[in-house]
Amino acid sequence: MKKPVSTRYAAKAVGISLMTLQRWIADEDIRPPALQIVNGRATRLWKADDLERLRQTKEKVYCRGRGRK
Repeated sequence: MKKPVSTRYAAKAVGISLMTLQRWIADEDIRPPALQIVNGRATRLWKADDLERLRQTKEKVYCRGRGRK
């Protein structure tokens, strides 16, 4: 991945939903990239190394839940 991507596309690239990624950011499970102003809007631009950290976090956190009932 050569260009930085938005949070929505970062979640899609890793295979999680946008809401899951936003919850991880809010719960401080992952440290997001700094906000940048693009076309007058604040956005987080995820680079390749950020996506790799996100994949590693997914392996640790995503399946840690209670499992099936």
